[in-house]
Amino acid sequence: MQEFTESFKRICQEAKLVGANFVVVKEDKMVNHCIYGMQSLEKNKATNEKTIYRIASISKTVGAIALMQLVEAKKIDLERDISDYFGFLIRNPKYPDDPITVKMLTLQTSSIMDGYDDENPAYDDIRKGYNGVNGTRLDVRVKDLLVENDGPYYTPLTFSDYKPGTRFIYSNFGCGLMACLIEIASGEYYTDYMENHIFKPLQLDASFVASHIHHQELIADLYYPQKDSEEGYKVAVTAERFVNGGYPKFPLGENFRGPAGGLFISMPDLSVIMRMFLQGGIVNQVRLLQKETVDYMIQQHWFGKGDSESYWAKGIQMKVLHSFPEKPFRGHTGGAYGVRSYMYFDVKNQLGICFITNGGYREKETHRGIIDLFYDTLELVINHYWPKQEPKTEFTFAIGEKLAQIDQRIVKLPIAPFVQEEEIYLPAISLADGLNIVAHRNEEKDLISFTKKGLKIEYSGLLEKQGVIIIPLKKTLQALNIPFEIKGKEVKVIS
Repeated sequence: MQEFTESFKRICQEAKLVGANFVVVKEDKMVNHCIYGMQSLEKNKATNEKTIYRIASISKTVGAIALMQLVEAKKIDLERDISDYFGFLIRNPKYPDDPITVKMLTLQTSSIMDGYDDENPAYDDIRKGYNGVNGTRLDVRVKDLLVENDGPYYTPLTFSDYKPGTRFIYSNFGCGLMACLIEIASGEYYTDYMENHIFKPLQLDASFVASHIHHQELIADLYYPQKDSEEGYKVAVTAERFVNGGYPKFPLGENFRGPAGGLFISMPDLSVIMRMFLQGGIVNQVRLLQKETVDYMIQQHWFGKGDSESYWAKGIQMKVLHSFPEKPFRGHTGGAYGVRSYMYFDVKNQLGICFITNGGYREKETHRGIIDLFYDTLELVINHYWPKQEPKTEFTFAIGEKLAQIDQRIVKLPIAPFVQEEEIYLPAISLADGLNIVAHRNEEKDLISFTKKGLKIEYSGLLEKQGVIIIPLKKTLQALNIPFEIKGKEVKVIS
């Protein structure tokens, strides 16, 4: 794999990375591991295969494992109003009659936002809303931020103008609330729960608390590129600051600060968690989730065009990547304090990648919503490990039934397929999942398009049933030249 390693090194050099760690998994084993550059420039410490990073928003996907464990234990219901768990009414003031569910938090469609833009220096001294209090030790409770009041921390910017459940808006606060629900349902602090039920059973040196890491000498320093320059870096956060800064504990159910991006873990250890998804909930003979739970997490639950070009479809705390047509990797990206990271996997082809850098320069988003660095490293893996003859996808379902099968995955349809005027209608999102693609939905123009093997069909004036966008099956498949069989109520689509 010398060619692969040299190509990766060249990508890192072109992006002027400080350091990087790159793991490729096939089936249930690591098949490649590349490292590059420096773990710390000031300490003159080279990147190690076991270097530990603060991985940023990939933490959200890992945290969702805990949530789904509690769903399996029937301690949390994804469709339940979060007010029932917190013990007070939580509503978007613009939609006082619409409940916000647990599932909406995981899809980032809850209409709960982060408040003032944390990228704007003009707001750095404002201590209102999630972004205003995140990273502080101020005694701020969930209720202070979510229930309209005259206190110092509430802001109307916490809520969007969109009805809960309808629009994707990226929300770190939503993930923090998910962590609070995990505390309320389990009776354990979020950080403890993650260690006791995920990291320790898998024997991973990982934690949301840097001082709990066994090999703290392996934690990487993080770097920002120098502004208005293409050379040199400035320290964003050192390993020592992470360790000594601590992780403040507020009362149980109030720890919404940190879970959205604060996990410390190496790429080999992160790949163990990724293998769990690839293997249907079990890894290293430890079962974290049931297979049907993993199937549910990775199926498409929302699609549209939210506040980011990179989000066209969502699973449970996962994005479904659309940057490579007909290769809809699942997973998440991360970005904070100079870190750029991702964990992406494809269950069908049993392929997964974990990548992270602790600082660099290549930031342009020129490839359908992902930065050049991510695109180039993913393309490298696809060119070397994607099967030359990809197996066909088999999508089977029955008229009137809400369970379907995509290859070896069981998926739950939001509404049952039905027949009307000799045409079969089913949820558009389910058909996209069944064709192993990501549909493009333009909500403003009321358009949706499906593209498969160079053929495209577009619909306008979208039909809905029970709030779900539906699409004609036979018309769509004929336009895309995709064969299908209908035997009684049973339908099989092979693409």
